[in-house]
Amino acid sequence: MSDKQYEDADSIMSSIESQMAIMSLAKRGEYAAGIAILSGEILKEALAAGVPYSLAQEMASDFWKAEMLADTIAGLLRDSDLGEDEE
Repeated sequence: MSDKQYEDADSIMSSIESQMAIMSLAKRGEYAAGIAILSGEILKEALAAGVPYSLAQEMASDFWKAEMLADTIAGLLRDSDLGEDEE
């Protein structure tokens, strides 16, 4: 392969990686929005059940943190696995 062909292949791979990163970010945004909605539902349902506001807020916050942490860790592991495949 000539240097020009290598440059073209590198450019194509770079473009694909960028597109995949954008799609991944969009997916994570949708996930975060869904978790925000569920956290709000937890807060509303807990309040409707008579749970004091501070405890209901803590419950919703704990759910948010746990789910977002799990998503972050999954993303890091996924990125780590992809990095190992390149070697």
